[in-house]
Amino acid sequence: MLPVGPGPMSSGSDFKDLIEFIIGAFIEPIIYLILGLAVVYFMWNITEVIRKGDNPEELAKLKGKAFWGVVAIAVMVSLWGLVAILTNTFFTDLTPSNPIPFIPAS
Repeated sequence: MLPVGPGPMSSGSDFKDLIEFIIGAFIEPIIYLILGLAVVYFMWNITEVIRKGDNPEELAKLKGKAFWGVVAIAVMVSLWGLVAILTNTFFTDLTPSNPIPFIPAS
C-alpha cells in the first residue's frame, strides 16, 4: 500500500525527515519499552532475593539474575545515549521529543 496523507514520505520530505520519523516513531519507543522491562526484571529479582534470602543456592542464582538485570539497564541507557549523540551530531536543529527536566537557574 502507498502512504496516504502526511507522513514520512509525503511531498517535500527528505532523508532527514525520514530519519526523524524512524527515530521518533520506532527507535525511541522500543528503547523505552525495553528499558522499562529491564527495570521490572531487576526489581522482580530483588524482591525474590529478599523473599528467598535464607536459601544459599537460590540466593546465588538470584544474585546472578539481578546482575544481568543491571547489565540490561546499563546497555539500554547506553543505547539511549548513543541515539541522542547520533541525533545531535547529524541533526543539530532537532529538539528532543522528551526533554530532560531541569531546574532553571535564577
